[in-house]
Parts: sequence; structure tokens; C-alpha cells
Amino acid sequence: MKTIEIKGLILTNFKGIVKLKVNFQHNTDVFGANGTGKSTIYDAFLWLLFGKNAEEKKEFSIKNTVDTSLNRQDHEVEGLLNVNGDNITLKKIYKEKWSKKRGEEIAEYTGNETIYYWNEVPMQQKEFQQKVFSIMDETVFKLITNPYALNNMKWQDRRSILTQMSGELSDAEIASGNPEYEALVANLTQDKTMEDYLKQIKASVKKSKDDIKLIPTRIDEVSKTKPEAYDFENLKNLFSVKEGQLVKIEESIGDKSKALESVLKANETAQRVASNLRTEISNIEIEIMAKAKNSGKVDTSVLDGLKSSLETKKGELQTAENGLVSLNGLISGKESDLKVLLANIENKRTEWINENAKELKFEENSFCCPTCQRAFEESDVESKKQEMANNFKTEKSNKLAEINRQGGLLSTQKVNVESELDTLKSRVSTGKKMITDLKADIETIKANIETETSKTSSLIPVDAESVYNQLITENAVYQTKKSELAVVEKTIQEVPKVDDAQLKEDKANLNYEIEAIKVKLRNEAQILAVNERITALKNEETRLAQEIAGVEKTQFLIERFEKDKMTAIEENVNSKFRIVKFKMFEDQVNGGENPACEILVNGVPFSDANTASKINAGIDIISTLSKFYQVSAPIFIDGAESIHTIMDTESQLIRLVVSEPDEQIRVA
Repeated sequence: MKTIEIKGLILTNFKGIVKLKVNFQHNTDVFGANGTGKSTIYDAFLWLLFGKNAEEKKEFSIKNTVDTSLNRQDHEVEGLLNVNGDNITLKKIYKEKWSKKRGEEIAEYTGNETIYYWNEVPMQQKEFQQKVFSIMDETVFKLITNPYALNNMKWQDRRSILTQMSGELSDAEIASGNPEYEALVANLTQDKTMEDYLKQIKASVKKSKDDIKLIPTRIDEVSKTKPEAYDFENLKNLFSVKEGQLVKIEESIGDKSKALESVLKANETAQRVASNLRTEISNIEIEIMAKAKNSGKVDTSVLDGLKSSLETKKGELQTAENGLVSLNGLISGKESDLKVLLANIENKRTEWINENAKELKFEENSFCCPTCQRAFEESDVESKKQEMANNFKTEKSNKLAEINRQGGLLSTQKVNVESELDTLKSRVSTGKKMITDLKADIETIKANIETETSKTSSLIPVDAESVYNQLITENAVYQTKKSELAVVEKTIQEVPKVDDAQLKEDKANLNYEIEAIKVKLRNEAQILAVNERITALKNEETRLAQEIAGVEKTQFLIERFEKDKMTAIEENVNSKFRIVKFKMFEDQVNGGENPACEILVNGVPFSDANTASKINAGIDIISTLSKFYQVSAPIFIDGAESIHTIMDTESQLIRLVVSEPDEQIRVA
């Protein structure tokens, strides 16, 4: 078995504790009044290992909430563990991050960071946690260090752990010797569990019950659609008689209609020819009317073209004048630039003359020591003069070259500006000529418009109606078509009247009576379909009832099997504990039982037991779980002052005892 014990714990500025060092024995009592930090020791131990407090919270107040000035210092927990005789030192430091922005004197708080150490070796969080988990699983650690841990879990998780601990009993083992159970287990194919099988059965029962509840309503709804019943045999005979009478009437009507057929056919042909002739005559009239109207119109196309040309020329003139104004503005700007360039060129010429005229002059004191004013040696003076002369020539040459370079740039700019001025002036000249030409064109067009206007006003209007009458009379095709139409219209005969009104009335009455019989006869098929549907629904109801009975029998068998299985597991589980028992089923009002996992302490539910019973029950649970997981770890008992006799355990025991006289933590 792996044995884990805590040998020492050092808290520095952790929660409300500024500095505390605790050394632990196999059985250790920690005394202190309320608020002195006993529970903080357990929180610090859990935070060191798993980053959580005793309430499973990752986010809790590690920093001091009373004296916040301490919060800029590091918050540290260091622990010494003994694992199977080997000592391991773990340390965690939680610190604030402060940084200064460039140019600012005061640092700003930018967050927190956690630093991890394992045997004084710094490492990343992931590596640290991997080492912790290699010693102990977090869930197992909580179960074997906290007497309340198992009870605080969901009952489903608690039951799973106990089932795992007691050892799984296979379905085949439970079913052995019971033919009904053995047949049930035989249905568990394709890795289907008994729980899956029960869910499948319950779902099937529920669906069948839901379906069977709907059948009476569906039968009632179908019955409401059944139509009225008649003497269908008598209706069929009457239908045959009426159809015979209808055939005879239709034959009589057909005889009288034949007399009209030849007249109607002849008239139809004549009317079609007449319609075509009328269309041709109308088209000729429309064409001649258009010619007559056009003969009276004045042709203004030339005048309209001149007016359009005038507007175009006016637009071109406006554009040319605007362009000329813009060009003159550009010329003024370039001339101003040229004046500035000429002045700059002249300044550079003067600057070059002045610089070129400069000569080197030696001052009397130029060749004396600046400190003692003693004259330099003659050889040094000549050397110095030669050096100064060379420097003067080089500097002068460089300055003249720079003036020449700048002057050359100005000259190039002057040439470019002059070229641009010449181009602009040439464009101005071209623009002026264009404006003159456009103005001449406009005057010419205006004169032509006056001439064309006078021509149009002198034309004499023509009478279109007279022209139309003349043209229509002279059109031989038109006159021929009119003659042909008159001949065809005379061939259209008057349609003779046929007295078949009574026959048609009798036919209509018979059709009405036959349709009424058909409507009634349709009810026969509908009634038959409804009766068949009702019979099918009743058969479905019977089938579902039988199916439910069969499936429910299987459901009851599965539930009984599960109860027997859990009873065996419950007995197996309870045999491993001294004072704790587990109730694995919960009685239902309907007499059934549901799976559960309630902890009982001497027959009393854990939640109703007193504190001493709860702690001893927790130690009983921890002892059994430690044997199962083959690992022991320190058990922390908070509120240990409420229990006088604690159950024996092989695990390290740390009691946190409220002691009002102890205003500071005392370890014994």
C-alpha cells in the first residue's frame, strides 16, 4: 500500500495568515479559536496540491483581505510530504505582476502569476500537476482525506464507486440456476447491458400504451366520417333505367341537329372568307389615310438639323472659352515661378563671385600656444600654414562646387518652366483661333436657320380628307376587295330554328337525377372503407394489449433481476464496513423500487446523524476505500472538538479543534 503523510507546511501571506509553520506527526491536533486559521491550513494544503480549496473552488481569496498592503508581497505555501519513506518538497508562489509603462514613474498592477517548485526545482504548471497526479489521483485523494467527501458526491457517482469496490457481479452469475433469468441474459447481444435492455423495454411499453390510448379516439373519429346508408341495390337498378332514358333523348336531339349541320358549315366558311376580306380592306384604308396625312405635312428636318448644330456649336464655344481662361491662369502662375527662379539664379551667381573672391589671411596670434602665448617654432608655423592653406582651398572648392550644383538645378528648372510657358502660349493661340472659327460657324448657322424658317412658313397646307377620297377611289385593289366582300356576305344564310327545347330540358333533368344517384352510391364504398378501418383499429388494439402484457412481463422480470443483483452487491458492499451501511434501493409509492445509494450510520441516514457519528462514519469509509485503492493519505477533521472518541485508522490523522483560549494556532 502506498502511504502518503504530510510532515510540514509553511504558509506565507496566505489568506489571513501572514506567517505560519506547522510540523505534523502521524496524529496531530491543531488548536485555535474561531478565525485563527485552522481551516486555512487545510485550504492551503489542497491549493498546494490541486489549486482548489476545501469547497472545490478554484477561485477563492488567496490574498489577504484585511491588510491589503501585504498583497504586493508573494503568497506562498510550501509543504513537505513523505511518500513511502521518500521526502518530497512542493512549493507554490502566487504573486502580483506590476509593470511600468515607458515614461511613467508609477508601476501598474497587470495581473497575477503562479510559480511552481518540486524539490526546489522550478517547473511549469502542467509538469507540476503531472508529478502530483503520479503520486495520487485528485478524486481518490479527496475521498480518502475528507470524511464528508463520499456523502457529498451525487448518489449515482457514489453508487458507481461502491459497485466498483465490491467487485462486479456478472449478469450470468446472478442468472445461474434460474431458467427465467438465464433466458433474459441470453437476449443481451451486441454488448447490450441489462440497463440498456430495461430502457428499451420501458420505451416499448410506453410507446405501445401511448398508441393504445389513442385507438378509441381514432375509432370515434373514423366512425364520425361514416356517411348515411341507403338501399344500394334499388339505387343501382334505378341508375340503369335512367341511363337508358338518357340515351334515347340524346338520339332524338341528334336527329334534329343534323338539319342544321350543313347550313352551319356553309355559313362558317363564308364568314371566315368575309372576315379575311374585311381585314385586307381595313389595312388598305389605313395605308391610304397615312399617305393622305403625310402629303399635308411640312418637312422641317433641315430646320431641326440646323437648330441642333447651333446648340452643339454654342456648347463647344463655351468649353473653348472656359479652357482659355484656365490656360491664362496657368501662364500667370508659370511666369511668377520663372521670376522667382531668375532671382534665385542671380543670387547664386553673386554667392559664387563672393565665395571665389575669399582669400586666406593669417592672424598674428594664430601660431601661439593658447595657454602660455609662447610662439610656435618656425618649422611648426610653416607646417601649420600649409595645413590651413590646404584646408582653405578644399573648403572653398567644395563650396563653389555646391553653388554650381545648386545653380545648375535652378537653370534646369528655368528651362523646364520656359518650355511649359511656350507650350501653354501655343495652346492659347490655338484656343483663340478655335473660338474665332466657332463664332463664325454660329453666325453662318443662324443665317441658314432664318432662310429655312422663311421657306417653311410660305408652304400652303393640304386637305388630307380630299386626298384620301381621291386615293381610295383610284385604288383598284380596294374596289375589287369591296366587291368580293359584298358577294360573300350574300351567301351567308339565316339559321333555321329547331324545336328541341323540351328534349334538352328532359335531358338536364335526367342528368341531375343520375348525378344524385351517383352521390348516394358513393356512400357504399365509403361505409365499407370506414368499417374496414374500424376493424383494423380494433385488431391493432388487441395486438397492442397482448404486446404490452408480454413486454411488461419481461420488464417486471428485469426489475426483479436488477433488484436481486443489487441486493447481492449491497450485501457484498456492506460486509466491508464496520459502522456504515448502504441502502442501494429506494421504495416507491406504487410498491416498486428505484436504484439509490444512501449512507446509513447505525441505521440512521448520514444527513440526520450527529457530527461525531458523521466523522466516524467518514473514517470507516476512508479506511475501506484506502484498502481498495491501496493508498493512505492525511485525514483532516474540521470541528474535531465535537467528537471525543475517533475510530481507529491507519491513515495520518489531523484534528482541527476549536479552542477559545488559543488566540493563535497551537500544534500538539
